[in-house]
Amino acid sequence: MENAIFSISQLQGSRSLSIDLTNSLRQKILDGNLPPGTKLPTAREIEEQAGVSRSVVREAVAALKAEKLIISRQGIGVFVADGVTSRPFEIETNEFASIEDAIQILELRMAVELEMSAMAARNRKKTQMKRIWQCIEDFETKKNQGEDAVKEDLALHLAVADASGNPYFSRFIKYIGSGAIPSRDLISKYDNTANKPEYLQQLHEEHRRLAQAIEDKNEESAREAVRQHLGNSLKNHRALARKVIAK
Repeated sequence: MENAIFSISQLQGSRSLSIDLTNSLRQKILDGNLPPGTKLPTAREIEEQAGVSRSVVREAVAALKAEKLIISRQGIGVFVADGVTSRPFEIETNEFASIEDAIQILELRMAVELEMSAMAARNRKKTQMKRIWQCIEDFETKKNQGEDAVKEDLALHLAVADASGNPYFSRFIKYIGSGAIPSRDLISKYDNTANKPEYLQQLHEEHRRLAQAIEDKNEESAREAVRQHLGNSLKNHRALARKVIAK
């Protein structure tokens, strides 16, 4: 199939242009605006329409190839791959690799976990509550040993998901996997406080407030605990994003 009518808005220099271009092209493909078999415009045409450099186009094309959304045919060009519009929801591994994507994934988690935690407060059983407190104890142990406690953090969120009584919450958190807890390696590149005892103690206190709200079967307090917990993480990530852009 020859080029479909293709247009892309000029990108603004707000964050990573390659990420913005990748997201724009990905959305056009997944929305069906670029059907399977469509030949993409040349790199030069995309450069001119988006107002970006050749290297930005090259990075975006490489990212979409890695996601198997587009394929190259030697000597012919780049085409939208077959079957992409019927792909199930997924978050690619490379989407956990930037602060900007971590922020958007945290926003998704906020929307999901507000109701997940409220349902946990409403539906939790004694055995599930015991598991939540055990996860908090495990987190504290790792914290006191000077370790990052990332696995223990994730285990707590899984325990809350299980207590909700809705297995799809558990599947969602498991799907996100270790990426559900923003990578401290990523944060540590720009902020040396990410693994400091004070930071981990703050997380521990936030976890305890959430657990107590679930213990008390107080749905609104559970929502507020999540709002504060993930809200603080979002605040930290946004501050880091501004710091990176300023460099």
